[in-house]
Amino acid sequence: MRAVAIGAPRWLRRWATGVPALPTPPGRNVSYLVAVRQRVLVELNDVRVIKALFSGKPDLAAYARYLVNAYHYAQYSPKVMAMAAARTTDSHPALSRYLLHHADEEQGHHKWALEDLSDLGVKESEARATRPVPACAAMIGYVHYVAAHANPIGLFGWMYVLEAVGNDLGATAAAKLQAILGPKASDRGLRFVGRHGVADMGHTKDLSDQIETHVHGDDMADVCHVADVVADLYVRMFREIGGERAEWR
Repeated sequence: MRAVAIGAPRWLRRWATGVPALPTPPGRNVSYLVAVRQRVLVELNDVRVIKALFSGKPDLAAYARYLVNAYHYAQYSPKVMAMAAARTTDSHPALSRYLLHHADEEQGHHKWALEDLSDLGVKESEARATRPVPACAAMIGYVHYVAAHANPIGLFGWMYVLEAVGNDLGATAAAKLQAILGPKASDRGLRFVGRHGVADMGHTKDLSDQIETHVHGDDMADVCHVADVVADLYVRMFREIGGERAEWR
């Protein structure tokens, strides 16, 4: 047994007694990603602002705060995809081409959020002057780290989580919001959510096919790890947008 100070953290005490600090991770494959997707869906449906939206009582101020954060992370999406593509050109050419293609498709999506905010009365200059909530800021920094310094293939875990959320909730959320904004609104105020709800249906299937065909072994473990991290941060982002604070433990 290794010596540790009295009052040391539990993980350190477990290490000192020879007990592993963390359990052995489960099998890492596409089925694991599907489980992460299902977990995110369950957790998001327990978030205050999401529950209010789906009960027909959306908080438009919280929706504006979501769009502000969507603007912040969406402006970087093409950049981090292109960064990861550059680092995988030789090792994973098929995935590199997919990343470049997807980066091109994501160009300008942050402007949809700015246009939606303008429809809600928030000036572009005001939106650009904001800061993302802590979880959103952490997610932005994390995906830059993955794309530029860690295993860039792991970025597919981030892409999968965000595309799956858009697929699972985007169209329904847009319909609930349109009921409040009015049927004459068309996609005014709904560009970011509504258009992603449609596009992400195809993107999620494409991503799953790319991962299943081209990602294996340690790369797959990294994709699943990134999906886990992003799933946690994304749910936290919505809780922070709605004023919910996780308790420190």
